[in-house]
Amino acid sequence: MLCSKILIQDFNGMTLDVYLLRDDIEDDGIQYSNLMQEFQLETYMEKMNATKLPQTYHHLLRGVVGNTSNRLSEDVKSNLVGLLDGVPFDRPIQPLPENFLRAAFQLPVGSKPGPLMQRVKEKDGKHTGMARSPSSQTAVSGGKASTTAEKAKGKSEDKKEKKRRKREREDANMLQKILAPLVMELRDVTWVKWIVHGKPSNPFIQKITRDNCKRLGVPTYFEYVTEAMDLTRMKEKVEKAEYHKIDQFSHDVQQVVKNATTFNRAGEPVHQMALELEQLYFSKLKTYRSTFEELQQERKKRKKEEKKKKKEKKKKGE
Repeated sequence: MLCSKILIQDFNGMTLDVYLLRDDIEDDGIQYSNLMQEFQLETYMEKMNATKLPQTYHHLLRGVVGNTSNRLSEDVKSNLVGLLDGVPFDRPIQPLPENFLRAAFQLPVGSKPGPLMQRVKEKDGKHTGMARSPSSQTAVSGGKASTTAEKAKGKSEDKKEKKRRKREREDANMLQKILAPLVMELRDVTWVKWIVHGKPSNPFIQKITRDNCKRLGVPTYFEYVTEAMDLTRMKEKVEKAEYHKIDQFSHDVQQVVKNATTFNRAGEPVHQMALELEQLYFSKLKTYRSTFEELQQERKKRKKEEKKKKKEKKKKGE
């Protein structure tokens, strides 16, 4: 796109590069050579010429035109136009070319388009002003509607997320009471083939970490096991109410079995003990799961009744 510079000289004769203007601007139908007539301002100019100023404003000009009453009476104007003609202006007034005026009202390149405006005409064909175009109004209202819909959707999702978290907390607290005796029951299982301090013990109670694996005699343990799990870790998770689903507890039991059967070969004592632990757990799981589901149903029923009571109370209040 072609550009041309505007050069203006200041009072010292210096040439100033003010800004750039773009050429090839389309005609917008406005007569810039006679803006007073274009915007129908002649009527207002006639009113200003006809408006007589009161004599009581003369004292406001003291100190501007001098303190003498004679000089004041000579310089005082009787109408608004005459008064404005006497206002000093420190820049030369000269008509600007039409393309300068058009460029002043044109948006820069890359700016976002605003609402489209249309010139309104009366029946006699005269322009009476500007109005927002129907297409522009539709676009603006459509944008507001979409924004409102997005906000409503976001609030709805937040509400659902809060309800989900609340339900999980309630399930975790309820499940904590069910799993506490179960995990203790699994920890109480012992094998005569696993003797610790002269007594039958449980190999799955020991928490194996990267720090203690060498001391426990299994330095290569984490070369085979990627996710360490044991009944001690599971007991800690139950105490912290980290399980909100029985399936999560079952996953950890199966992880204990997987680690033991991966690190220990088939036929070795710990490998066989892990399979027996898994069998024992799933034999008891059905009972614990049914207990948990019954508690969930009771909670749903209780909440439903509470909701019903609130509605009835609200109706009575109305």
